[in-house]
Amino acid sequence: MKHLKILGLAAVVAAALMASAGSSTATATVLCKTSPAANEGETTGTGCPPESTYPAKTTIEAKLVSGTKAKLVTSFKTIECSKSSVKGETSAEEAEPLTGPEGTLSFEECNCEVKVLKAGTLSTTWVSGTHNGTLRSTGNESTVTCSTIFGSVHCIYVTENTDVGTLTGGNPAKLKAEAVIPRLTTNGLCSEESEWNAEYEVTAPKPLFVSKQDVLCERVGPGKGNYTDVVDCVNTKNKEPLKGEWIRKPD
Repeated sequence: MKHLKILGLAAVVAAALMASAGSSTATATVLCKTSPAANEGETTGTGCPPESTYPAKTTIEAKLVSGTKAKLVTSFKTIECSKSSVKGETSAEEAEPLTGPEGTLSFEECNCEVKVLKAGTLSTTWVSGTHNGTLRSTGNESTVTCSTIFGSVHCIYVTENTDVGTLTGGNPAKLKAEAVIPRLTTNGLCSEESEWNAEYEVTAPKPLFVSKQDVLCERVGPGKGNYTDVVDCVNTKNKEPLKGEWIRKPD
């Protein structure tokens, strides 16, 4: 009888281990329409109610805070622009990180010529215990051409998973750019890095808060699920089923 009890306990433990190995809970970043309520013992809320989550393809627009300038600080000149704007849309309702194309990034009324060659993509990752998100940029290429005592200087700066600042939730939300962006090999007078400093006000949507959602993914076997792997399961809500190994609960 003792052996039967031990075998029974072993079977329970094995089943529990198999169940835990076949499921995974992950935290995904979402954009929220409301300031999530605080749980007991917290000063700020963290989870966003499903009905308050902004859907995929939400367009986000931001412009410089009135009375401020966007600055690109280089070793040969500090470039200042009186107008600058950002526009893009989210690629999913929830993902980790939450990504989307920048769409457009513009600089106008500058003391040098500034052109954005490629907008690239932006990603947002929720900052634990806040309503804010860390912003990263990949594939943005911007060129500046300035007249200096050494003649015309032309430089290109490009982002590659570069931390570009913080999206602070609110009504309106604020986007503070504080980034060090490396250059491509161009003019020898170009500094190796450019510092981008600017503060933007999100004009749409309003209000906007960065929050989290807990995503439960369960492995059900080849051809029985909607997603090919656990990363795919966390990041591809709202897409057509892929006939993979994992399913979301709830989907």
